[in-house]
Amino acid sequence: MSPGPAEHAAYLALLHRLEAQGVAFALTGSLALRLYMDALEGEPVPDCDLFLAPSPDNLQRWARLMAAEGWALAVWDVPVTPPLALEALRGRYYVRARQGALVVDGTYEHDTLDLAEAVAQARRVAGLPLLAWETLLGLKRERGSARDLLHLAQVERWRRGPSRG
Repeated sequence: MSPGPAEHAAYLALLHRLEAQGVAFALTGSLALRLYMDALEGEPVPDCDLFLAPSPDNLQRWARLMAAEGWALAVWDVPVTPPLALEALRGRYYVRARQGALVVDGTYEHDTLDLAEAVAQARRVAGLPLLAWETLLGLKRERGSARDLLHLAQVERWRRGPSRG
């Protein structure tokens, strides 16, 4: 991966610390795509998206570690603190953590993806667990936002690049 803005380095350092503390996750979104390929070089990564293994212990561990590092946690803009009230989180899908300009979304529920399976099938890239390549691209296709479609077009150009035959 090419060097990115300071935010990328901060996210990567955080992810290594979380993994070292036993948080089970698969990195997804723009940052994962950037780690898989350099076609997004120079494009800002507005946040860090994680699919968390959905066990209560894992979600509580993630929240506790994030709060201990000074991240403000919220669910749909309502502040929360560890230990999280898990019953109140049902149907809310993710906890957002903010620290200055940095944003990490910890997703613990998903409508179309088995998160336990996604985390178990993560691929190691740059020393971190990333959502499997085809699953990542499939989610971008499914969501279909303008940014996702741009990323998919960049992936196709990257795949057809001269060094890839």
